Amino acid sequence: MSVHLPTLADASVTVAVSRDGSQQLADGVEARLRRVAVVESVESLALEGVQPGLNDLTVEVTTTLRVDPDAATDRATVAAALREPYAVSEATVTALRDDGREPPDEVADAA
Repeated sequence: MSVHLPTLADASVTVAVSRDGSQQLADGVEARLRRVAVVESVESLALEGVQPGLNDLTVEVTTTLRVDPDAATDRATVAAALREPYAVSEATVTALRDDGREPPDEVADAA
């Protein structure tokens, strides 16, 4: 029997992105999210809204993030970790789920 740890987090987040960046808006949001300690990668990203500010843009996004399984103990913990950096002002995790991949051998052996 193998154990699948929740490694994907579906979330709605609000992210501040600099107005004078040279990258596309979605790329700027993804770069901000990848800097969060629990995020291993951004699996999907959908821009839902943009509010201009004086020096930045506030972007509302729905996303699926690959997160550190050790940090994915529950939705509230992941949401709090997403809000740690100053660039993320709001985060709601709607679901934690496994990605269906087989876990590493050391995890499967422990089961």
